[in-house]
Amino acid sequence: MKFYKTLSVFLLGTVLFSCIEHEVIPPPKEEVELNSSFSATLEGSQYELIQDVNGYYCEPTQAKEILPTPQLSTVTYYSAMKSNAALDFIQIGIGKLNFNADSSIDPSVEQFTTFFNSNTNPPYSFEAENGVEVVFRDGSGNVWRSYQDSGAPQDFTFTSLVQESDEEGDYMKFVANFSLELYDDIDNPTDTILMENAVFEGYFKK
Repeated sequence: MKFYKTLSVFLLGTVLFSCIEHEVIPPPKEEVELNSSFSATLEGSQYELIQDVNGYYCEPTQAKEILPTPQLSTVTYYSAMKSNAALDFIQIGIGKLNFNADSSIDPSVEQFTTFFNSNTNPPYSFEAENGVEVVFRDGSGNVWRSYQDSGAPQDFTFTSLVQESDEEGDYMKFVANFSLELYDDIDNPTDTILMENAVFEGYFKK
């Protein structure tokens, strides 16, 4: 009888042990922390856009021109703070990165990083052809642009550039400081606004 009791306990323990499922916990996903904000003195008044306030978020985009070799392909990078609930919008674009598209339609991370580190003080350039362009839309829907031949003092500096990557992509996190006059029309300007001490924290995506 003692033998049967021992056997029963053993079999019961075996059944219970076999029913235990071992949960496999995946390692934490690596994720780049992406923040954005914009502030400036606009026409003498303080102005700001803040991430997650009134629906504002940062949107990185690119414009590519893929050409067959031996011609070089190009890419222009844009970063904008925008909202689906408001008209106000700020965007900076910088170009152009030249690369060979034979092996990939995207430049390498090394080329991406080198491009930005070599352009910490880019000149203003129409449509970011060979430098940086700032585009601003005010609360009334009027669009204002930087002008490379502006007679007013203007400057632009990336004060911080940090390249980071995760499963979603490769990023260049930045802080840009700039001051300039913005024009309502580049070809036939009739009005300008003054943007001073602007600080834009955002990111570009490769």
